Amino acid sequence: MSDEISSPSEAPAVKRRSKKRTIALIAVAVVVLAGGLTATSVAVAKAEAEETLRQCTVALESGAAAARTATESVADAENALEAVAITALPDTDGWVSANYADRPGAEAVDAVEAVEASEGVAAQEAVDAVPARSSGAEQIAAVTDAGIELSNVVIPDECADRDESAALTRLATETTADAAALDGTTTMLTEDFAVFQAEETARIAAEIEAARLAAEAEAARLAEEEAQRLAAEEAARQQNTNSNGGSNGGSSNNNGGNRPPANSGGTKPGGGGPPGGGQVGGSGGCVVDNGMGGTRPC
Repeated sequence: MSDEISSPSEAPAVKRRSKKRTIALIAVAVVVLAGGLTATSVAVAKAEAEETLRQCTVALESGAAAARTATESVADAENALEAVAITALPDTDGWVSANYADRPGAEAVDAVEAVEASEGVAAQEAVDAVPARSSGAEQIAAVTDAGIELSNVVIPDECADRDESAALTRLATETTADAAALDGTTTMLTEDFAVFQAEETARIAAEIEAARLAAEAEAARLAEEEAQRLAAEEAARQQNTNSNGGSNGGSSNNNGGNRPPANSGGTKPGGGGPPGGGQVGGSGGCVVDNGMGGTRPC
């Protein structure tokens, strides 16, 4: 039996790995693990860089667009400021308006509902609400100040990290909003200037029409005075003519009364009247023309 039963010392020996082989396996695992971590870090860093690049690209494009928008807005504002300084009115015969900068503002007008006429109450038409209007000088100043502020904005054209990207994106957004605000202010200025020019054209046209009517009235007055003067002169001339005619007639009668008395001897016997060419004088005597404007006895 003893020969068939193995002793513990005879049992199969457990194979042990050598120390050197174990260290080698650990080293390989460490290298593999280290290599895996390095690859992951590189991939993460690459993704981070690509995202930063993407954000910077978007921010730079937004900044460039905002810069173009701001430039256009400032140019439009400058053109509007030059336009409102013009006093020559369009579509007129060289009419000149007042300076737009001297245009006064206007207070707001509240809306008023229409009122029908009734006993003791007069009818009243509806009145639309009118917003307050800034003066010409105020609107010019608003456009000028906003244009200067916008033109001083500097938008970077470089981006290195996400912080710069965020700052650039924020600046582009603010600049675009400021450009839109300037456009609105410029539009208000341009529209108000157009209304001002229309009002000035109507004012000057009314003044010209009033001057024309006044000139016509003055011409009519002068013509009436001239007609009255001529009529008075004609009346005076007629009166003088009539007066002169009456005086001449009286003188002829007087001259006739001053003629020499007729022959008191009467007519010749047997005669029924004066001889040919003679006439009976005031005393019954016969007289004839003496050829000198006077008379002589027959």
